[in-house]
Amino acid sequence: MTDPETMPRHATPCPPRSQSGLANWAKAAAVRAVKTAAQAALAAVPASAATIGTVDWPLVAGTAALSAMMSLLTSIAGLPEVDSGASVRQMAGK
Repeated sequence: MTDPETMPRHATPCPPRSQSGLANWAKAAAVRAVKTAAQAALAAVPASAATIGTVDWPLVAGTAALSAMMSLLTSIAGLPEVDSGASVRQMAGK
């Protein structure tokens, strides 16, 4: 960060840019989708798998991907972390 004391008098520091509501939503939705995918992947690995070679990895990956997609679709209705739970449609109308 630039020290205002060392800047020329004609230059002013730029204020930090704030992210828009949709950018905040995208970030929060992506974090939620990744967490959901990880939880689904762990749940898809059977407890009876004796070794790593006996796990059906395509099934685990497919379950995780589907869970992430469902999480993103659900997040369109709104996330409590962003704009007090406003939906994407409400945020876009601002």
